Amino acid sequence: MAASGLAGLAAGPAAAVPATLELDYHCTFPLIGPQPVHVSLSADVPETVRVGEQMPGIAVESTATVGAASTRALAALGTATLEGGARADANLTVPEMPGGLPVQVDVELERTDVPASGEFAVRGSGKAPDLTFSRPGPGAVAVGNLVLTLTPRLDDGGPGGLGTFESECVQDPGQDNVLASFEIVDDATGGGDHAYAVEGSSVLETSGGTVPLTGGMTLALGADGARADLALDPATANVSLFGFLPVTAEMRLDDAGGGTAEVAGGVLTTTSALTAAFPSFRVFGVVPVGGGEECRTAEPSELTLTSGPGFDPAAGGRLTGGYDLAPLAGCGALTGLIGDAVTGPGNTVDLTLTPVSEARR
Repeated sequence: MAASGLAGLAAGPAAAVPATLELDYHCTFPLIGPQPVHVSLSADVPETVRVGEQMPGIAVESTATVGAASTRALAALGTATLEGGARADANLTVPEMPGGLPVQVDVELERTDVPASGEFAVRGSGKAPDLTFSRPGPGAVAVGNLVLTLTPRLDDGGPGGLGTFESECVQDPGQDNVLASFEIVDDATGGGDHAYAVEGSSVLETSGGTVPLTGGMTLALGADGARADLALDPATANVSLFGFLPVTAEMRLDDAGGGTAEVAGGVLTTTSALTAAFPSFRVFGVVPVGGGEECRTAEPSELTLTSGPGFDPAAGGRLTGGYDLAPLAGCGALTGLIGDAVTGPGNTVDLTLTPVSEARR
């Protein structure tokens, strides 16, 4: 017998897409009891919103179809127009509130002429308060019950015999009442793929040797998860045997697969599985003492890198972290000796990510 509007979702700068929903209610009115009311909702809903950013509420337009029985009852009371408002209940499901966050929206109904017979439509609109989300993940808004506050008026504009009254509208069971689903993202660009040039260094804890690092990283941020793939170029490490004998080690940190990424609270964390390979070890950079195609760590190492707060995937930035190196195997007669100079726990990495487009300028 009246219309409702709903707005319970925060809108971000991401492109919005149309959302529609059809629902059936039974609303209890004076004198005639429960009557069916069909409500159509429409809104522009963003596909993504951002963590920590206040978003303006979405306005939703609604149209309710009032049945012929209700029309006859209103006409019998001399009702010429119908006006008023509604309180629409909604439930917002987001990662920090998996059980649902109740959202209440006040709706203004347009003054509507009541015909002598047949169905008629009442239109309304409403808007929810602004909302801010603290955790990334999927979200959804579902429409609940309604409470109508209605004033029938006579031809002269005065109130009808019913005065102003409230009517509770209960949603018919078994309906899909989800107006829209959306994704909350925790990165400055709302997801996507990013490619970086990588430059930095690693310090081997056992010998104190510094390994210059270059290469690239791809970072994929999407609604179904995130991934980081790190590819480092071959490098040269200057270490020492027995604490005094200089050795040049050719070193590769090969990707062993399964790289992961997460952006949470504005901080990027990546995890990569790497196998360290050593094609050669040379004393004074000349005399070979080991290495080869089979010379590598016995098992992959896990390298975890973390940014500072406020990481922007579009701009890149600095990542720091550490890893352990397992003992060497397949490096020749001196495998154990040369392995002591490069393997062990507590190795550190300091890298700078530069977006590929900027690195090429």
